[in-house]
Amino acid sequence: MDSETGLEFPGLVRTARLFGRALLLRCPNCGGGPVLKSWFAMRVRCGKCGIRLERGEHDYFTGSMLFNYIVAGLLLLVALAVTLIASWPNVPWNILQYGGPLAIVVAVVGLFPFSKLIWLAFDLMLRPVTPAELDWHRAEATEWSTERSAAPPEP
Repeated sequence: MDSETGLEFPGLVRTARLFGRALLLRCPNCGGGPVLKSWFAMRVRCGKCGIRLERGEHDYFTGSMLFNYIVAGLLLLVALAVTLIASWPNVPWNILQYGGPLAIVVAVVGLFPFSKLIWLAFDLMLRPVTPAELDWHRAEATEWSTERSAAPPEP
């Protein structure tokens, strides 16, 4: 679904609220939930406000995957730098060689739900959900749809 609002540059308080909710594994939009089925599966909609956690777009997950891989890679680089500095000149190369790839796989799996919700928070930060869009999220029967079926009902 295309957003009815243009890009906005949010204030610091709103940004902190959105990302804080996501880091607590709550809905970035309302702070409610539930949003997780399990660690590896998100619900389609927030249990409280009804917003779709992928905003109704079938390729929405690609942004969260990119974020997940970038953060996991940065964590590995920081761990590598700390290990090199702390253990120089007797660097445990075997541990780094075998532990590094294992650590990045664990990080990608561990960051999965956070990356999905942080990506949604980032999207909501730049494209706030309107009441009409929220009504559409609640009413649309299909999991993914980028088209508005009709004008929202008049109150």
